[in-house]
Amino acid sequence: MLTIRATALGQILYQPSQLLARNLAFLTNGARENRRSRPFARDRTLQVLVADLVAARTAAGMTQEEVARSMWTTKSAVCRLESGVCTRPTLSTIEKYALAVGARVDIQVRTRR
Repeated sequence: MLTIRATALGQILYQPSQLLARNLAFLTNGARENRRSRPFARDRTLQVLVADLVAARTAAGMTQEEVARSMWTTKSAVCRLESGVCTRPTLSTIEKYALAVGARVDIQVRTRR
């Protein structure tokens, strides 16, 4: 709830309630943490997958810019994907990258015994 108080000469002062302040704090801090619940640095499977994709790009003799052009994205997006900085790529993005470098993604499910 936001309390608005009128003052002299048409000035308006906004006094946020405690609830608003708490919600803003959550949005600026908590939401970011929830969005990246499992950071790239700790996700070994994703690291191996991205390393394989980078190896495929290198083997194809392509630059990040060429891959980006083929994926209809920017070089910086490809760089972020490869470095793992603030990113958790979707399956669609991984497939687009693989297609751009002439690779294929196979998904397997293994049961533990």
